[in-house]
Amino acid sequence: GYTGWVLGTGAITVGAHDQVKGKNSEPGRVIWNIETPDVKSEFDRFVAAGATVVQEPYGPDEEPEGLIATFADPDGNYFQLTSPMELPSS
Repeated sequence: GYTGWVLGTGAITVGAHDQVKGKNSEPGRVIWNIETPDVKSEFDRFVAAGATVVQEPYGPDEEPEGLIATFADPDGNYFQLTSPMELPSS
């Protein structure tokens, strides 16, 4: 089977693959991010829906105004809620 989530105008689906078995032994190797202007509220919503928390919202040193919260999917892969990141001006 597959599990999917609709996130704004996008979606992600996680499902079985015949070449992948068991939990991820390196869950931090690839991390996908979902940007939101309200990490704390969205964190609470994900937790209420049963998400597995790896790290509660925190502010990284290089961007004190921004927040990051990390979760694990059913196979142990990490994903994060992050404050919107400003792209550098060219």
